[in-house]
Amino acid sequence: MRLLLNLLLFTFLVSCKNPNIKTKTHDKVTKDYVSIPSSSIKDNFSYNKKEFKQILELHPEISLYPPLHPDLAYNKNYVGFVDETGKDVYFTIYAYLLKEKNKGRNSKRLRKKLIDAFLKVNYVHALYKRGGSGFSHQKPRIAAYAEFNIYNYINRDTNLNKSKKFYKRKAKYTETFINNMEKGILKLVNMPEYAKKRMLKEIRTEISQLEKLIQSDFLLESVKDFEQKYYNYDNTDLLW
Repeated sequence: MRLLLNLLLFTFLVSCKNPNIKTKTHDKVTKDYVSIPSSSIKDNFSYNKKEFKQILELHPEISLYPPLHPDLAYNKNYVGFVDETGKDVYFTIYAYLLKEKNKGRNSKRLRKKLIDAFLKVNYVHALYKRGGSGFSHQKPRIAAYAEFNIYNYINRDTNLNKSKKFYKRKAKYTETFINNMEKGILKLVNMPEYAKKRMLKEIRTEISQLEKLIQSDFLLESVKDFEQKYYNYDNTDLLW
């Protein structure tokens, strides 16, 4: 229902805007029906030809190439996608459009690894914070963050090999991750000790699985940047 309301609002806003805005992808809308699967959640988002062309006309920033970072693109123009669910849809469309351009240089394999790793980071922090709607909304947006990282990989002089210090750097990152989780859990004032130990055990298991997903310097840097940018909060906010 919320998605339908978003679409109705979006259609109204489009009718009030300049219809002459063009984008690079506008002339590629040839299908009568566009179904956009998300790479990081199970949902599909579907539009008829007219609706999808309207989205591209109103949002030229969503299909720029070279692309804007998805956060910058959304903040630049979120008309029609104003609430959290609308933002999820915007990021899914962004990922769909950029994925069409991100081809070659192991992009398919890298996409899966990035999405799996980002989802794992999100899940660990959801455990740590004991849930919250923000973690659910982050899931569909992860595909957009992954595509932007793939674009950077394809368009710069880098590879998926391991440097001499890769394993040491990865071990340091995961150890720091676990230590940060432990510090926060120990500060919880309304949780019994057995529950703290159980939570920490589960988090350790998840971070161990994350460590296995990180198989190159590029993946390590991508995961570190993602985790530090979107989950950088003070441990003291767990004191409840």
